[in-house]
Amino acid sequence: MAEARKEQWRSLEEINEQTNEARDASKRALSDMRKIMPRATAMGLDALTNIVEEERIVVGEQYFGLLLQNMEITNPKFETAVEVAAQNSLFHVIVDTDHTAARLMKRLEKDRLGRVTFLPLNQLHVDKARYPDSSDVTPLLSQCIQYDPRVERAMQH
Repeated sequence: MAEARKEQWRSLEEINEQTNEARDASKRALSDMRKIMPRATAMGLDALTNIVEEERIVVGEQYFGLLLQNMEITNPKFETAVEVAAQNSLFHVIVDTDHTAARLMKRLEKDRLGRVTFLPLNQLHVDKARYPDSSDVTPLLSQCIQYDPRVERAMQH
């Protein structure tokens, strides 16, 4: 019984260590991301978290977060291509409607908390992209990126 308890403590310590390492890596990644975005955008995104909570905007229904947070690159070899193609639009914020965007913008402007570009899903109209018929042309969006179908219009924008 004592051995089983010791083994459980070891497992718990390992999990705690992994959690701390992941938390530190996440903080480093966020810090690195903040360094490459415009200062006003970084300030706006920092403030947006609190505003969403204060305005009682439902995360996952009305507020989806950064474009960057809503996608997963399926193969690491395409990361640079996606970053170059998307540039600062990776930091645009996806919301459900222009009404939600207006509420958030009003608070940002009123308190002078920074600037953020919103992508209201109800206002985005995207034409279907046409690609050349060639074996060496691969559309990044369909081949390299996975995302929630609810934000498809924002991804295609």
